[in-house]
Amino acid sequence: MSDSPFIIVGAGIAGLATSLGLARIGRSSLVLEKAPDFTALGAGLQLGPNAVAALQWLGVWDALSPHCVAPREIHIRDGVTGAVLQRVALGADFENRFGAPYRVAHRNDLHNALLQVVHQYPGITLAPNVEVTGVSITSTTLTINSGKSLKAKAIIAADGVNSIVRNTMHGGNRASSGHTIYRALVPVGSVPQNVDMEVVTLWLYPGGHVVHYAVSNGELFNIVASVVEGKTTPATAFQRACRPLADILNAQKTWTAWPARDVKPKPAWSKNQTLLIGDAAHASLPYMAQGAAMALEDACVLAIAIRNSREIETAFGNFAKARVARASDIQKQSRRLGKIYHAQGLLRQARNMFLQRTSPRRFMDRLSWIYDWKIPKE
Repeated sequence: MSDSPFIIVGAGIAGLATSLGLARIGRSSLVLEKAPDFTALGAGLQLGPNAVAALQWLGVWDALSPHCVAPREIHIRDGVTGAVLQRVALGADFENRFGAPYRVAHRNDLHNALLQVVHQYPGITLAPNVEVTGVSITSTTLTINSGKSLKAKAIIAADGVNSIVRNTMHGGNRASSGHTIYRALVPVGSVPQNVDMEVVTLWLYPGGHVVHYAVSNGELFNIVASVVEGKTTPATAFQRACRPLADILNAQKTWTAWPARDVKPKPAWSKNQTLLIGDAAHASLPYMAQGAAMALEDACVLAIAIRNSREIETAFGNFAKARVARASDIQKQSRRLGKIYHAQGLLRQARNMFLQRTSPRRFMDRLSWIYDWKIPKE
């Protein structure tokens, strides 16, 4: 391992996608990962047309597509009554409208597809078991756990919501939403038979919500439950759930839990030749299912900004200008959706009435600002 023009901190989705974006424009990179291997954590994720478009540009879609599930529809339901509040078809009309399909996948499948393509580029060097312990923004230097210092032309921090680079640049700034996310991934054979495996279902419940869908080419079933902190398990948080939802939650006894966090936006994502990207720059609550998509979009926009600029600082500044407003809107809307999804009393009734009276086409119009994203002109 040696110095590199571009050093990327973190080999998650944002870091690997960034390395591929750089490789696409002929730039080499060194990707540091503190874990001993490159196994991804997490369970399922949703890939809207904007995410698919980014994966296509990065050259990853062909490797990932065979492992995805193509849901027929999205259903939004009331978790107490079981009523279907909204249905969105995801077939040919949807794909024609937005220029790319809607898919769901296991995070590991996405991560493995990124790695598969990364290995095709000799200019990308992966360095596992390397933890960054110190950062010098002034000299563009990283100190790693071996005690060695690495000098870079530029540092790109893709090290997540607890980014050491971000903390050096802006000071400590972790934020908690007051929500806890529970995830479970189970074989489809253990799922109640009345569950439609071709549908992404969102259950809205007072004080929480649940999302579930099949992943890994239909072999696994992903369940995500969000609740107000203080609730010990999904079983206790959703005690009034209707029978279909209760059956799904009761069938799963083992959950992985962690606090839902977002990162308060800062006025600058870069300083000198150091840049924040992905969750390190703009982590948001997962309620719009756009976390992976935002990281993939970042990688594309950054690569084009670097190619079109003579100076790194200029490229980093142009990247931030192109991304801050969109990332901030995703953050704000995600927080807002958390309140809407978990609504109680009169607000819950008004929400349900709105969803039931809104046509699917009009409902999708309200999301077009997300899915209509396109690769910047090169």
